[in-house]
Amino acid sequence: MTKLIAYFIIGLLPISVLNAVEGQCFFEEVYKDTSSQNGIFLISDSDMRYEYFDSKLFTIIHSNNSFFLIYNNNRNTFEEIKDARTKVFSNFVKILQNYPNIDKSLLIDDMTIEIEKSQNSNYPKRISIKSNKVNMSIYLFGCQSKPINKLFFKLNPIFDYPR
Repeated sequence: MTKLIAYFIIGLLPISVLNAVEGQCFFEEVYKDTSSQNGIFLISDSDMRYEYFDSKLFTIIHSNNSFFLIYNNNRNTFEEIKDARTKVFSNFVKILQNYPNIDKSLLIDDMTIEIEKSQNSNYPKRISIKSNKVNMSIYLFGCQSKPINKLFFKLNPIFDYPR
């Protein structure tokens, strides 16, 4: 289930902002059962990194127009995400190309997505996802526009980003 949630999340994040913004945000995912996960989101040019802090979870890197999954407890191996899940990413990228000029609520397939805009950031403040499979919110905070070294989007070896 966690993999499925992460695939939806990655698709929601503002990859389109890459053309205008380079930086980092911390995130907290809060699920319907009140459990949560924390991590960091990095963005630079056409690259993106979504990394959970929990060593039992994973990191997803978008590089060279592909998505890769790296388990945090085995950072020496990775797998490319090639199947239908990437369609979800593509749909959200298209939608978020217009961020912040985007509707507050969107319906895509069976998902209702609500975006709460930040008044002082180039990133959304909160993204809510509701569907039969997922019911959660993603809070972005501590966002900083700053250059991110390309090393942090490489797969082999994967470099730890200083927090």
